[in-house]
Amino acid sequence: MPLNANFLQGGMGVEYVSSGTLTGGEIIEANEKLYTRENLQKLRYKIIDRTACEEYRVTPDEIKIIADQDKTAAQINRKIIIVLVCTTPLQHGMTRMWQAYAEETGFETEIFSTRASADEWLCDRLHLPPGKCSAP
Repeated sequence: MPLNANFLQGGMGVEYVSSGTLTGGEIIEANEKLYTRENLQKLRYKIIDRTACEEYRVTPDEIKIIADQDKTAAQINRKIIIVLVCTTPLQHGMTRMWQAYAEETGFETEIFSTRASADEWLCDRLHLPPGKCSAP
């Protein structure tokens, strides 16, 4: 599967790691599974790592649906931090579009070009030792 979801720190975090071809439908499906009341009540952060994504097939309409999922999730938990690792101009541009749609969620979001910089920033925001936010 091109998108793997891994829970981190007992469900305090989740990591989406994509590889190969990633579609908007796969992201929407992963969010549907993640965004349960139980998961959202303990979720503090989400890492979206597209480092190994070779082809990014997400439409503007799917970006809007993903943002709407986040808006619904924010009704349960507005304090989620989302870091996104984007390695291509297309990923970066579509992620900026998502940020604009999802702005009203209250989520803190940042885009990085490397996983190491995303992890460093996230651990600092969570007041965790370096490397702890990505540990299972």
